[in-house]
Amino acid sequence: MSDSDGRGRKLLKQHGDVQLSQESVEAPRGRRCVRYFVGLAGGPARSFDTPHSAWDHFQELAGAAATPA
Repeated sequence: MSDSDGRGRKLLKQHGDVQLSQESVEAPRGRRCVRYFVGLAGGPARSFDTPHSAWDHFQELAGAAATPA
């Protein structure tokens, strides 16, 4: 399995069919920013601005217990 797809997203983590990936996109004024995506393999993905929000959603979809603080 390749670690990137046709959209240029890099797969960071997979648990079953749930995937967490990132993509570098052009932001306003020519800057680059990183977006995070969580969803089921082969299906639509939800977009996040922060890795923390993406990780929380990934754990929720994957049914993984959150780590204690």
